[in-house]
Amino acid sequence: MNNLLEMRKIYHYYGKARALEEINLTIEDRALDAVIGPNGAGKSTLLRVISGLEEPDRGKIEFLGERIDGLKAHKIAKKGIAHCPERRRLFYDMSVMENLEMGAYTLKNRKKFHELLDIVFEVFPRLKERKKQRAGTLSGGEQQMLAIGRAFMANPKLLLLDEPSLGLAPKIKDKIFEAVNKIKKAGTTTLLVEQDAILAMEVGENIHLLEEGKIEMRGTKEQLEKEPRIKKVYLGI
Repeated sequence: MNNLLEMRKIYHYYGKARALEEINLTIEDRALDAVIGPNGAGKSTLLRVISGLEEPDRGKIEFLGERIDGLKAHKIAKKGIAHCPERRRLFYDMSVMENLEMGAYTLKNRKKFHELLDIVFEVFPRLKERKKQRAGTLSGGEQQMLAIGRAFMANPKLLLLDEPSLGLAPKIKDKIFEAVNKIKKAGTTTLLVEQDAILAMEVGENIHLLEEGKIEMRGTKEQLEKEPRIKKVYLGI
């Protein structure tokens, strides 16, 4: 497998507080990786540093063999990284369809646009039913579906998902994770940040445990399920 993204010795500070410490992370092409960890561990910061919303203080990030640390967020987006942020950040006064079109603003190929739209409507049939509805009037779960769909419409080589299950009912969470799996099967490499370790470990092929800004453990679901601390703290076993 080819490496799509490589982070080497990444440090990031907020003032004197260290948010990320010596992060080494490799994401392989077409993989679905999950980052788990407690609140305030630096999970969202990790994604923000990759997508250029924040600049690392030290270290380097390569995407498709090219350095991207230090590039502005819009330039990183054009290279094929789409970031679906925590708490959705939709265009609430626009319709579902207009939000999806906004996601595809860098896409010049109309045929590709319709192909992607078909996938979004297949993965999230609810969005097709509600395509003329204003985004602000959707339920929380539907808004999350739209946020993921909008990011997917950019035709990303790497999709960053920040806490997609946040604040959702268990049944809706399952639907969202089912969709994440389908997007992965459609060939999109995905890096998922998630506090719900049980769900994240269900879908993630490689799991990275982030605590206090450091990756403390990594492995497959089968490997991490054997770790006593993971069992006790994250899986409640």
